[in-house]
Amino acid sequence: MLITVAPLTSEAFAPFGTVVTHGGGEALMPYLDAFEHTLEAGHMSMAVLRVGTAVQGRVEVTRLERHPYSAQTFIPLKGGRSLVVVCGNEADGRPMLSSARAFIAGSGQGVTYRRNVWHRSVKALEAPSEYVVLMAQTGRGDDNVFYDLAQPLSVEAL
Repeated sequence: MLITVAPLTSEAFAPFGTVVTHGGGEALMPYLDAFEHTLEAGHMSMAVLRVGTAVQGRVEVTRLERHPYSAQTFIPLKGGRSLVVVCGNEADGRPMLSSARAFIAGSGQGVTYRRNVWHRSVKALEAPSEYVVLMAQTGRGDDNVFYDLAQPLSVEAL
């Protein structure tokens, strides 16, 4: 299945989460949904992810992930554009592959994936890149749910 890539906009990404960027005239731009979590996920986590290799050409997505207890936010620290792949849920919780979307995030754009949104971890289109990753965790080791796809999703990384 080939997914068309589109620029990352707040409107297009809204069904899956929030685009984190500062495009207004205000000094402070709050993003409260970045910390959305269930009561079970009481441990806030912040990490820095370093990506040393950029993806180029066609990217084959063979695995998706979601986080049942917390939203997950990626904020770029260093680097350029990124590939963001998301999809909705079937009634039984599996990924709804017919809803899969791919976006190109600009160098100043981050994303917050809503809780339970299927996604592929952010892929750097320019390297090296670094991201701050925020989410809440339960501490039980059940914060990440992975789904291996029977057929890969193909995305042409621009």
